[in-house]
Amino acid sequence: MNAFNNSKAGAKSNHPPIQPSIALTIVVCLLCAFGLQTARGATDYSACFIPGETAEYKASWMGLPIAWSKATTDTVEHNGRELIRIRMVSKSYKTYAHIYKVDDVTEVLIDPKTALPVRVDLQINEGPLFKSHLTTFYHDQKVAIFQDRISKDIREVPIEKTTQDLFSFIYSSRRRNLKTLAGQTHKLLVDGKIYELGLKLHKEDRIKLSEYGKVECFEFEPIAAFDGFFLRKGKVMFWISKQSPRMVTCIQAKITVGKVNVKLEKVSGSGDSFWEKIEEK
Repeated sequence: MNAFNNSKAGAKSNHPPIQPSIALTIVVCLLCAFGLQTARGATDYSACFIPGETAEYKASWMGLPIAWSKATTDTVEHNGRELIRIRMVSKSYKTYAHIYKVDDVTEVLIDPKTALPVRVDLQINEGPLFKSHLTTFYHDQKVAIFQDRISKDIREVPIEKTTQDLFSFIYSSRRRNLKTLAGQTHKLLVDGKIYELGLKLHKEDRIKLSEYGKVECFEFEPIAAFDGFFLRKGKVMFWISKQSPRMVTCIQAKITVGKVNVKLEKVSGSGDSFWEKIEEK
């Protein structure tokens, strides 16, 4: 069992106008939309992961640019195996860090042949919320080892041979039909527990992006009860592009105080001419 070194939690914010779970809500919603694509024949997991792909986002609260997020995909060697690494980083802008500080890093190692997670490392520091979790999957033994570095809790979690975490599920769903995916309930291992995730498909819309103009999108609503991942109070909506590869273009989250908006800023390394060519101003 290879655990990362314990990390030191930062100081708590004295100004918590934003609900503690909102930054992580943004991260997960970004990924929920980021991975979905319409199916074209049989599933090919290797096509679901694009090494070198990067998506950048900007989050604002009450009109203030509070944080940015970046999702990247690359390949790494781990215990003699070539795996896919998905890395999501979210940080608050220095100007507004005194209002609500965000400093999150999540890394997921995935077997590209099976689309099953090997290891999930979660580091969350946002306002008064701190998490430091490491989950290692042993699919052949039908067990995952969950470690909470803060509480020192280490325990075995029974899983099925095909159990996924949220990130591996989303990325491996890139070639599935959106309506089919939205009509199903999915069981995933999150924070050491098995949860159910649902996606509700709403209307089609056009979302204006600063660098790409108006983009045709589908509107979705996540339905889940992950502590710290989705808002238990308020509502989160997000839009994903019809343009392939499908990307989240916008997120709107109603929280305790005001609303948080997240928009796509830039895509690179996708291999698609639409996302690589920024619209001329």
